Amino acid sequence: MRIDRISENQIRCYLSKEEMDSRQLRLKELAYGTEKAQKLFHEMMQEAYARYGFSADNMPIMVEAV
Repeated sequence: MRIDRISENQIRCYLSKEEMDSRQLRLKELAYGTEKAQKLFHEMMQEAYARYGFSADNMPIMVEAV
């Protein structure tokens, strides 16, 4: 997983097809907020906090899966 900090309030996360496959996660599941998608999102947020001190507590969040 690659995470880049775009600005004070934005990060961008990249997952390869292999990473998605290893989590048995499909892109479609991200749109519907399945349990696996929620777990991945929490992992991303923990990693963003660990790397950059980025926290989205008490802030609206927009997720775009491409």
